[in-house]
Amino acid sequence: MSSRLLTMTDSLQARRWVWLFVLVSALIGALSLIVPVYWIALAFLALGGLIYLLLNPEKTFFLAIFTIPFTERIRVLPISFSINEVIILFAVGSCLLNALLTVPRVSLRTSLDGWILVLTLLFFGCGFFSMSHTGMLGFFKIVEAFAMFYIGIYLLRTRQITRADVLRVILATALFQAAIGMFQSVTGIGSDFRSARGYLGYLGLGSNMVWHGKGTTWHFNTLGNFLVVSLLAFVPVFFRHIKRKKRAILWAAIILLGIITTYSRGTLLGLIAGLIFYLAVSQPNWKRSLLMVGAFLLLVIFPLVSSLSNSAYMETVSYSERLTIWQVPWAAITASSKAFWFGSGLNSYSLAAWPYIPAFVPLSQYHNWFAHNFYLLTVMESGFIGAAILFSFLLFLWLNAWAQYRASNGGHKTYAILISSAMVGVFFVSIFDHTFASPHYKVFVFVLLSLLYVKDVPVRHRV
Repeated sequence: MSSRLLTMTDSLQARRWVWLFVLVSALIGALSLIVPVYWIALAFLALGGLIYLLLNPEKTFFLAIFTIPFTERIRVLPISFSINEVIILFAVGSCLLNALLTVPRVSLRTSLDGWILVLTLLFFGCGFFSMSHTGMLGFFKIVEAFAMFYIGIYLLRTRQITRADVLRVILATALFQAAIGMFQSVTGIGSDFRSARGYLGYLGLGSNMVWHGKGTTWHFNTLGNFLVVSLLAFVPVFFRHIKRKKRAILWAAIILLGIITTYSRGTLLGLIAGLIFYLAVSQPNWKRSLLMVGAFLLLVIFPLVSSLSNSAYMETVSYSERLTIWQVPWAAITASSKAFWFGSGLNSYSLAAWPYIPAFVPLSQYHNWFAHNFYLLTVMESGFIGAAILFSFLLFLWLNAWAQYRASNGGHKTYAILISSAMVGVFFVSIFDHTFASPHYKVFVFVLLSLLYVKDVPVRHRV
């Protein structure tokens, strides 16, 4: 009797598959009458890819990390989006489906939850009351960063991925972008800016005129800052965990050359500051710290700075021009009490600051007069109240990561020094650029934060 029931069940399932096959075949046949066959084939391939992404949250998460530097926007009707934003949306859906169907539920609570709630309210207010009609889009961008943070926490705590896996994807992304940037700088193909900033040229090793590599990002500063944070994240892992040093040195050299070929001066400042911090705090005692920092400054930094300072390279450094640009957002900040305390809102730079650009600047050059300072841009958009909240959060990240480094052992100690070194790089980069204001850069930073806060270490007694 049981074998007969099994036979009937198998027959019923076979009929269902036959009917499904017939329906799909009929659909394809009908579509082929009005749509070219190759479009149908591409549609089914795309559908298969989307289903694969939905059923594999870890692959979708890794793809979202890989596409963070893909900043080119696609416009469909009244909205625009990047490929990274689409993949983040699929990553959210994939993790929700994964949580409902397969993996036991886990807690997503971290010690950053309170800060994320505060920042959500802050960015919502800055977006809702913005002078710009695109202000709320700025709010949704920070939500993407928070989503990637919690996706990382979920996948790590359910053991579907490891922190080492995430770092490998970050390293692969940095190597890919560095390779593109070097190719653009050497050939000029894909680069849209050329200047006389060629460091090696002033050292007698090439031409002074160089193309700036920007990878798939919209600006060479953006690529440079992304690579700097990636390299600062790689250095602690290199010294503590990687056994194949020669191959790792090659990876680091490619990323470093990618940084150099962006010819972003603020990027180099962030790299130097982050390396000095790492060399200082990673040593067993203060004498060793002084020795390592002193050797780095005397043997690496001083010769380079001395050589470039005594060359024509100094003609490309114009601090007065940067100070003039900074006067524009400051004028917008001090225009009224409301602007001073509450700001002009997200994505409002063109409305709030451009009226203060000097009259001799042609309209086509207005974009070159963007803030070039993350701190001034933040004060202009969110006011001193909002800026105080955001800067306090960034300071908390650095202090907490450093405290966790001192309070923990093993692998977590590496991730703590990784985050604190990367944050030092962000702080110094932000003096001469506004990359941290980019939604893509926020996504990247919060992916890194998930590596640390997936395992919170009590450090209250050590702070």
